[in-house]
Amino acid sequence: MDRVTADSREAAVSAMLGGDDVVRGPVQETRLDYDAFFAHRELSRLHGEALVDGERRPWSLIEKRTDGPHLAAPYLYDNGVRELDAYRSGLFDDMPDHTHAPSVYGTLLEADGAITLWIEDVQHEGSRPLDAQAILAAAGDLGSMNGHWFGRPSAEAWFFTGWIDRHGQPEAVERGLATVRRAHPAAVARFGDRLADVERLILAQSRVRGVLESLPHTICHHDAVGANVFRISAATVLIDWESIGPGTVGADLASLLFSPRRGDASVHVITSVFDDAVQAYIDGFRDQVPTVSPAQIRQGVDAAIALRWKLAVDVVAGLESGDPARRGSLPDESPETAREELIELVGVLLSSAERTLA
Repeated sequence: MDRVTADSREAAVSAMLGGDDVVRGPVQETRLDYDAFFAHRELSRLHGEALVDGERRPWSLIEKRTDGPHLAAPYLYDNGVRELDAYRSGLFDDMPDHTHAPSVYGTLLEADGAITLWIEDVQHEGSRPLDAQAILAAAGDLGSMNGHWFGRPSAEAWFFTGWIDRHGQPEAVERGLATVRRAHPAAVARFGDRLADVERLILAQSRVRGVLESLPHTICHHDAVGANVFRISAATVLIDWESIGPGTVGADLASLLFSPRRGDASVHVITSVFDDAVQAYIDGFRDQVPTVSPAQIRQGVDAAIALRWKLAVDVVAGLESGDPARRGSLPDESPETAREELIELVGVLLSSAERTLA
């Protein structure tokens, strides 16, 4: 390890332990699994034991490193820089009582552009994936956070502003339409007339964008999927702030309720709490900003889900190819179960689209 990085690591561990009388043992490192998509990104848990003010105490923190732009893809590197800027900005010092970002114990930007963050090792209290109770609590806290930041200037140079295109994927529309219009027998057998609804949704994406752009905006996390949501002591802690920036009210709740690629809660759990989660978000938001109407917030949630048309096309393509289905972070889930979950989630997508375009 580079001496600068090693010294910064030592400083981060010391900052986390604090105390006037600390005797620390050796630092151990455990590499954590990370999505293969993130080449040139490393995630490790640093851990050990220390005597803090005479008391033996196990400790751990997360070290998140992104290689410099000469190695990491521009998309990944931009995300790493944005998260660094977010932690250095002081924005997370201004959050409502029950919503937090992890504590940061040190940051480093090296001469070659490599980025390292040393952040709190957040431990979720409860089951994974999130259960219904955790989803409802997180929905209310997301609403409170988005309401708390409502009206805050949204022109920070480091904010992410391309969230609509990231989910709407305009570059994939023609290919998506071709997939749906082939009407493969396996897709027709599962979707029937709903294939026409998928096609209409793709063709209506400019209308969906128009709805989103017309609604009130706030500052959003933009990746508040269940894998990034932790419940601790009746509060919500959100990790991975790489996409933070302006977004439509309700957009963060759409991420929580509609994140098929991360293997989050079963669609049956999501559908059982969907309306209650929207209401919890509305209540949390309007406790902060009563001037934004429930109808606007509900429309923001539905339109942000309707933006994610690509899920339906991917499911249709999977039925056509016959390839085993898989949801990202549930490797032990059977392909048959994964396929059924994704098909049911297409129903959630089309219901939100119908309300958006009505």
